[in-house]
Amino acid sequence: MKIILQNLKKFIIVLVVLILIITIGITSSMRDEMTGTENFFGTVISYMEKITYNIGQTVSNAFKSVQNITKINEENEMLKENLYKLREENRILKNIVNTSDILEAEYKLRTSLTYDYVIGQVIAKDDSNWFSRFTIDKGSKDGVSKNDIVIQAVDTDEGVVQVGLVGVISEVGHNWAKVTTIIDENCKVSFRNVENNENGIISGNVDGSVTGFFLDNKAEAKVGDELFTSGIGDIYLKDIFIGEISDIVDTTDASSKKIYVDPVIEFTNIYKVFVLKVNR
Repeated sequence: MKIILQNLKKFIIVLVVLILIITIGITSSMRDEMTGTENFFGTVISYMEKITYNIGQTVSNAFKSVQNITKINEENEMLKENLYKLREENRILKNIVNTSDILEAEYKLRTSLTYDYVIGQVIAKDDSNWFSRFTIDKGSKDGVSKNDIVIQAVDTDEGVVQVGLVGVISEVGHNWAKVTTIIDENCKVSFRNVENNENGIISGNVDGSVTGFFLDNKAEAKVGDELFTSGIGDIYLKDIFIGEISDIVDTTDASSKKIYVDPVIEFTNIYKVFVLKVNR
């Protein structure tokens, strides 16, 4: 019963409001002026309509803002994806530019070599800062033997491709081989100064430097002189480019001179080498 009375009260209130609205509409069309009651209810209704309109506009604007944010996010994702693609394309182009000279030098070296050879890819390097030893992916199955000479194509400033000395094969497995380079302290190479044909011996050091001396204590040399293998000994062929003299210092007894050599090979940047299979 209580519920029925409450519903009846609500119904009566709604009915009264409707009657008032209809009455205001009818009387306003028949009269030029509204009564105070009509003006009151008109003001209330106008205020409610304003609130409703503002709420609707706010919701509409918020919805548009959400749509705009979503669109902006999508555009940002597209821009990020395009930027990634451009960076990747730029990286590929840089790699092509950087390797084109190397590939050209390798091609020229291939066409000039008279010895049988295999090309090895570097697959591991020692843990030193100088990379004085590394491993390649060629071994006995490819005809690689201990003491085979390891070289690399070197493009000089004059545009001439030289055979640069890397080192020697020191250990061989079935499908791998280890290379000991000329900057290793256990590697010794006999050299010839092309400026005056003076001979000497160079060796690597623990700090990655290459030093040496001339067999003749009175031999003359200067910074910038180019050194090539002399062919003396049982391992290295003659006339392989080693590097240039970078410094000359007197020894403690002043009876000979110590030379520092700047190798033509960049040992921290080796990825591929030629292995000469020399029949001895």
